Parts: sequence; C-alpha cells; structure tokens
Amino acid sequence: MIRQTPPQSAISMLNGLPADRFTAVADALSPADLARLMLAGKPGSRGRVLQMFVDKDVVRAGSAVRAGDAAAMLAELPADRLRRIFRELPEAVRSALLATLPEERRDDLLGELDEGHAQHVRTRMYVAAVTDALRRFNAEVGVPENAPDGILYVSAYHKVVAIAAHLGDDGRTGVPAAENAAYWLRSHAALSITDLPVAPEVRRYCADAREKGRPLTAVTWADPRDDGPLKRALASLFS
Repeated sequence: MIRQTPPQSAISMLNGLPADRFTAVADALSPADLARLMLAGKPGSRGRVLQMFVDKDVVRAGSAVRAGDAAAMLAELPADRLRRIFRELPEAVRSALLATLPEERRDDLLGELDEGHAQHVRTRMYVAAVTDALRRFNAEVGVPENAPDGILYVSAYHKVVAIAAHLGDDGRTGVPAAENAAYWLRSHAALSITDLPVAPEVRRYCADAREKGRPLTAVTWADPRDDGPLKRALASLFS
C-alpha cells in the first residue's frame, strides 16, 4: 500500500504507525521506495523525514538514486549522524557529498576516513576542480583511457596539450608526469597544474625546455581565484 500511495500521504501513514510496525514496514520497502519517500519534501525540509528512518534505511536510500540526488538529501542530516554513516555510503555518493558540503563539514567527514583514503578523495576532488576550471574557458577536456590519476588533455585548433594535475606538489612531480603524458599522447605540449607554488628549479627547467622547442609550462591553481594564470598558461601552449 505504501508503494502505491503518493509520497507525502505515505509519510503521514508511516508516522501514524507504532514503532515496531514502522520498523517492519520500512524493512520491507526497497531502497528505491525509501528514496522516493525521503526525496519527496522540498530541499531544506527533508530532515524531518530522514529523522523517521534508522541509519541503515538512509544508507539504502542513498544507494538507490543518482549520487547528486543522494548528496542533496544526505546533506540535510545533522553533522553527527552524517559522520556516523559516511563510511557506509557508496564511493560516488561520498564524492558528491564532499563536493556539495561547505569546507568545514567536508573536512569533518574526511576525518572519518583513513589518511590514505582521505588523500585519495582530496586528489580526486582537486582533479575534478581543475577540470571544471578548464571547462570554464570553453576548453574541450578529456581523460585518456587507462591514464594515471590526474592526467588530462585539452584539444583545440587541431592541437593537443597533455595535462598533469597534482595536489600537494610544486611541479617536481607534475612536470615529469605531464611530459610523460605528452609522449604517449603524442601531444605537442605539456602543462603541469599544482596547488602549491611552482618551485624555482621547475620554472627554470620549463623555460629551458621552451627555448629548445618543447612547449612546457607549470602553473599554480588552488581555487577559482587562480583561473586567470591558468587560462593564460593554457593559451600560451596553443599560440
């Protein structure tokens, strides 16, 4: 009966059930059915519905819908409850949540992961942010098949620039990675993008490479405030 009832009416019916009966009904619902109920309210008002269900039901619902929809729903949970279930969520939902939440809540959730996993997530978020920045310049961004993490390419004007985006680097790792990517992509130029200031020796190395006819540049990009230098660095490799 719950499955055939409009979500808001179904929630009212569930609210009127004794606790033991509510638990039995919730257990019998599929993840998709649970998600339909939890997503029924307007954004900003779903917390009341989520409070009705135990953690395992919330996790089941979050696994049954698109990662972005699940993230929008789960972001309305209180911080302590979200922290409690975070590890149980699918990877795609965790990533979407981390991209959605403000920085202080994001750091709180990353603290629930072991350091290696947390660093992997931070790296993926950085590469995704770099990709978004490049696309803000109307660049056609691609990811080579079977490429290592952080390797991208931009194509324009019948040219291709290989890109290595590295978090926590000053170019000493990113530049060799970009050069290697340029070699196996057979691209005409390479660009290293890092969140730390580029080391002086890396700048000298890139300048020397350009003098020898190898288009190579390293640039710092930490957030959208660095879009200008990134856009100029990319444009210089297509000129």
